[in-house]
Amino acid sequence: MVVIRRVPEVDLGVTLTQQLTELLRECFPGYPDRAYFKLPPHLRFLAFDGDNLVGQLALELRMIRVGDQVLRTLGVVDLCVRSSARSRGVASLLLDEVLLLDSDFVVLFADDDRLYLRNGWAHVDNPVTWVKVHEHTTVGLAEKVVPGVMMVRPTGAIPWPAGDVDLLGHLF
Repeated sequence: MVVIRRVPEVDLGVTLTQQLTELLRECFPGYPDRAYFKLPPHLRFLAFDGDNLVGQLALELRMIRVGDQVLRTLGVVDLCVRSSARSRGVASLLLDEVLLLDSDFVVLFADDDRLYLRNGWAHVDNPVTWVKVHEHTTVGLAEKVVPGVMMVRPTGAIPWPAGDVDLLGHLF
């Protein structure tokens, strides 16, 4: 039986950080030897099967601007499930937990959209601006349309607005 735990990043500790690093490197070839890609997230949902960490979803709380609206968003980062635990609904359980939190939208960027489409996310094609970060250094500002990879899920009654998106930070 898989159990989901909510863990703030500042409460991870050494052992859990090591387990997360191993999981992320298993799921994402070429991932850095640390428990985050660009910057540490604010919160994680961790999936355990007994004592074994089998999945994780990291979240960043961020205000973003879309057109003239400022929206409270949660950015999904590095959702992954260990290969031995896949096809058991673990990723969907992790996504369900996010929808219980207070935000206007949940935002993510995905190369493979199948899981997200099954779970109610929709593609958006707004032009996006974000801060480019590489190995703990700001290297510039990016502005472009990211076709087919930006997805959103509303958590309330506000429809996704038209207009340019300013992530007010790095890419999720």
